[in-house]
Amino acid sequence: MDHLSNQNLKNITCISIETDNNHRQFSYFTIDELIILYQHSNVIERSLYELMTPVNQVKAYIDFEYYIDNNLDIKNSHIGPICLLKIFYFLLNFLDHNDQHNNDQIAHILQQFLILEASTSEKISYHFIHANPSILFENNITLGLFIKAVIHYSLLLITQHKCSSFQIDSISQKYTISDLLILLKPYVNTLRTCCIQCQLYIGYITIAEFSHLLVLDKQNQLTLAVDLNVYCKNQQFRLFDSVKLGKTNPLPQDEHYDHRKLSYTTV
Repeated sequence: MDHLSNQNLKNITCISIETDNNHRQFSYFTIDELIILYQHSNVIERSLYELMTPVNQVKAYIDFEYYIDNNLDIKNSHIGPICLLKIFYFLLNFLDHNDQHNNDQIAHILQQFLILEASTSEKISYHFIHANPSILFENNITLGLFIKAVIHYSLLLITQHKCSSFQIDSISQKYTISDLLILLKPYVNTLRTCCIQCQLYIGYITIAEFSHLLVLDKQNQLTLAVDLNVYCKNQQFRLFDSVKLGKTNPLPQDEHYDHRKLSYTTV
């Protein structure tokens, strides 16, 4: 991996190819070569991952997922993903906030994101990639720090807000994300149903919307629908229209949110 990190990757991409459950082969491809590989391979045989190292600049990307059976109280599975998109559009475009009606606002936001879906019968799963090439992070570790800071700040704002349905005694000590989730666990249903008018980011996000990012894991412990474990050194990110080895669900462009028909050359 260290050898790969020291390569000049400006015009090429390091791809790992999954060959079995324990092994991956690493190869370098130009964009043109990668397109040819896509055009001449079947989706079910395409187990490709991009290697992201600390020397690679990256666009913002976010993984969203939760298990359906552990979160049957979530009646509308689109609230969480839309909330997440609105938050990061707001933060990545803080100098360009136009007053728009909600539907127009969402349509405008969707123009900036590539949305890939990996949902199965067991879980809701999306990958969001901010497609604006003028906004890059130094590497995926720096991106991870940014994402975690946003999540931490948002959770802290929720615990500090007061309304007729929600109030937690003033907190003064320093809390981690895990600490804040423990504090909020008894109130998630209240936040979703009663804090519809409580603003988190004024004009953009309500606390009721954000609370749909607070979900139960398989052990019924409160966690985030945002995967914070994908921002590490030498992270491997599954590519568009690729499958995990032995699985049959590729990572296609989502058609519910994103109605653009993109080819391999544009993705």
